[in-house]
Amino acid sequence: MKRLLSRFPLILVLALSACAPAVTIAQELPPALPQPEVTPQPAAGDQCPTTLAIEDQPPDDPHADPFGFGPWFINADRTMWAYLDGGWTAGKNGNKVIWIRPAGTQLLVSGRRLDSEAPPLRADIPCCYTTGFQVTGVYFPTGGCWEVTAEAGESHLQLVVEIPISE
Repeated sequence: MKRLLSRFPLILVLALSACAPAVTIAQELPPALPQPEVTPQPAAGDQCPTTLAIEDQPPDDPHADPFGFGPWFINADRTMWAYLDGGWTAGKNGNKVIWIRPAGTQLLVSGRRLDSEAPPLRADIPCCYTTGFQVTGVYFPTGGCWEVTAEAGESHLQLVVEIPISE
């Protein structure tokens, strides 16, 4: 014990000197630049970071029956809503998706698979819906983790969904 105590000043000096360069280096680094926003990319074996649908009711549309409460995907400023009746599927039968968007705007829907390479999704968007209500067909070529982006005028809605992989 006495021998260890006699070496304590030496150990203390070495420990403090080892920390000094780290402090000096940290002080010399330039301030961090802001990082761009990146969509989560699940690694192999990770789960899909799905967007949670919200139980809510969109505003009434004079040219449609009331929508009622349901699981809706909603953007932050509540100008775009998306509803799927049933579960998401891949393949030729597609998914019937109801959209609420600013009246008089053109709806654009695109998507990409996040967990693997795949062709982009296909959206069948019929013309001439002049109010905020729009029904589309959304077709995923494969199952997996998909990011769906919808735009209408200045409004945007982005969501991530897990499409079952058929075996």
